[in-house]
Amino acid sequence: MPSRRLVSDDFPVSHWGMMPDLASGVQHSATIIEIRPYRGGWQCFEAPGVAPFWTGNGAKEDAISYAKGRARFGRGEIRVLNRDGSIQGIIPFGESGNKL
Repeated sequence: MPSRRLVSDDFPVSHWGMMPDLASGVQHSATIIEIRPYRGGWQCFEAPGVAPFWTGNGAKEDAISYAKGRARFGRGEIRVLNRDGSIQGIIPFGESGNKL
């Protein structure tokens, strides 16, 4: 049997045209983007220091649109939160075939 090896965890490459075993146990990180009420408007929180916010009519929709644009690559979900922090809705994206 020809030898094979995993060259990269991000993109499986193998020798002799054979794919490596996909049950390697390697977990890839997921991105979580939160849309939440903030200072009378809506904030799109990705990470500390990356949290623009919008005010006025359509602020929530603008924040969601921004998050969808940022989520084009990778996998994860956009969580829309209520004022109390509970989840109002989830928009999945990424490798599982979900489209924004």
